[in-house]
Amino acid sequence: MTETGSPFSAKTVILLVIAGVIGFAAFLLLTAYAPEIRSGRDGRAHGLSTSAVGFRGVYTLLEETGADVGYIRQEDSYPDAGLTILTLEQISNRERVEALIDNGWGPLLIVLPKWATMPVPQERDRVQWLDSGIGRNVTPMLSHLVDIDVTTSNTGAGTRLQSGMLQNVAFTAPENLQTISGEDLTSLMETEKDEIVLANVYNTQIYILSDPDLLNNQALADPERAQAALLLLDELNDTDGPYRFELVANGFGGARNLLTLAFEPPFLALTLCLLAAALLAAFQAIYRFGPELRPGRAIAFGKRALVDNSAELLRLARREHLSSERYVGMAREAAVAAIGNPRKLEGEALDRWLDGLGPDSMPPFTSLARAAERATGRHEILAAAQALYDWRKAVTHEG
Repeated sequence: MTETGSPFSAKTVILLVIAGVIGFAAFLLLTAYAPEIRSGRDGRAHGLSTSAVGFRGVYTLLEETGADVGYIRQEDSYPDAGLTILTLEQISNRERVEALIDNGWGPLLIVLPKWATMPVPQERDRVQWLDSGIGRNVTPMLSHLVDIDVTTSNTGAGTRLQSGMLQNVAFTAPENLQTISGEDLTSLMETEKDEIVLANVYNTQIYILSDPDLLNNQALADPERAQAALLLLDELNDTDGPYRFELVANGFGGARNLLTLAFEPPFLALTLCLLAAALLAAFQAIYRFGPELRPGRAIAFGKRALVDNSAELLRLARREHLSSERYVGMAREAAVAAIGNPRKLEGEALDRWLDGLGPDSMPPFTSLARAAERATGRHEILAAAQALYDWRKAVTHEG
């Protein structure tokens, strides 16, 4: 069986790894900032929506006039100047609404919802009408601020609304005009029957607009209503500060999480360091320093492997001490084979004759043989075998 090369080239693998890393990083970024980068094309009534009931139009209109306008997307963000515009929905976050009411330092305009709608299938920026007058459903969110009642006026569409703030602007009533009433409300715009459309909550900088059709996208289709909407917002923004559309209460943005912290200062530096370390580790994995180390064989070839395996078997069987006597006999036979045995000696006579062959600096053969036969421990056996080996080399003149 022959080895075949890799089906992928090194360049292809590198490109796949880079694509995977970039894709994973993009996934993390989208996961972290998904609530903040959603387009808002969902047919709802908030500052990002481009549907008829949305308020993207007035945002764009303010932007075109050169005003400082933006969105609030963080829970820990509370504007300290300018006009904040809160477009309530039935699904708005009540805790966030109460926090804005309690913590806002600048004027706050609360726009009540009016239309119950649903998106047109496959056309996310269009909606179809279901019901009107749903502003009454959100009044519990304002209960700790003021008690109000929401009703639908029988004032006809196109009827002029009265406003002491903007007497020179012709505010006209939209279809199914929604009005409010309450004890702590100061009317700023009303119908001829004194039904309140825009009110200021007593002793606060909080304003409530009962009918969103004076500000939403469908209202801006009429140039006169668009002009009236701009003048209305300018009048409420008495500090001439920026305009901010609240989005957190509508479900866009929110609290910071671990992912967003990783991509923002001061933790961004740590994230970049970790990324650099990962890139260096990948570079080292791709370009090795030196040849690849191959693991050795579990069972080696050759005589050395045979000897090692035999020794290991003796050790496992605990029969190492029995090898000493055999090694003595092997040393005797090796010496006789190399020198010869002219007298045909055997047994003790042969051992005494071998005693006389060794040099005077070494113990005689019989002493070495007895030491080997008496050895029991591994170290003793090894020392006795080494002494016999040295004696044999000296007698036979080997090495």
